Amino acid sequence: MDQIRRVRGPVASAITVLAVVAASFVGVSAGAAASPAAALARALLNEAIVPSYAVLAHPSTAVVCQCGGTPSALGLTTMHRYYIVPGPPSSVESFITTHVPRGGRHGSTGTATAGDGTTVLSTSITFPANGPHVYVRQLAYSMTRRSSSTSWLRIDSQVLWVASRTASQTVSGVISATVTGYKTTGLSGSRGDVTRHVSGKKLAALLRVFNSLPRGPQLGCMESLNGFDIVFTLRDGTDIEVVNGLCAGSFDAVSARAGNVNDDLYVLSDDSCALFKDAASLFAGGSVPGTWAALHDCETWSKSNTS
Repeated sequence: MDQIRRVRGPVASAITVLAVVAASFVGVSAGAAASPAAALARALLNEAIVPSYAVLAHPSTAVVCQCGGTPSALGLTTMHRYYIVPGPPSSVESFITTHVPRGGRHGSTGTATAGDGTTVLSTSITFPANGPHVYVRQLAYSMTRRSSSTSWLRIDSQVLWVASRTASQTVSGVISATVTGYKTTGLSGSRGDVTRHVSGKKLAALLRVFNSLPRGPQLGCMESLNGFDIVFTLRDGTDIEVVNGLCAGSFDAVSARAGNVNDDLYVLSDDSCALFKDAASLFAGGSVPGTWAALHDCETWSKSNTS
């Protein structure tokens, strides 16, 4: 297994790590009926800026990332090209970091060691992508030495595309809800539970916002803050639990509890922080400072990714 020796820049989820070890991807050809991500990945790959003296070594190939044990890779489509470039990997990296395509910004940069002992320099450039369908748009560059005078340059365009929410993924027949906020939030867990029971117009408003959220990706975050929880109780006794998280944007993991059975259903994206705001507004004053601080983080992230 490749070992990451050095990583610079934010590492918010497993998707970011994929950019660092892009050269170790194992892929299978994408079918003709693949999501629109294939066309988006090709368009993004065409945005990559390469040295004028680089020589294309292989045709680009559409692949679906096959990264074992990485839930965040579900739905990730990549397309890559290989180039032969004169000079050492460090000079190629220097060119890439000083030639950022329009609209992009620097992501992670690192050094990895492949299974055969080869040193791989990696960097990534990210582009705005916060739904409602596209949640990752980035170019991942990997540079390795080819000979004493040339290097390999691999460029992966990576797009994570999520389908629309289905009718069965909206919630109806709700008779009450319980919302939990927290006095403190942290990577070690949220503490200081404060609970509010919601009904009537406030319940209807909360449910309306919840049902309006688009589906989001399964990020598999390494660092996530839990800002609030909601439990919707249905007429048939089923509880729909909504567990909020904050990792490369706000998301809500939805599951259903009926008796002793707990089924994970889907993930929703709340990148606009709409449900977050409604949940936090149910708590007066400074009763849940951790939840309000997490909301501030959500709004800061949302603003930086839509500006």
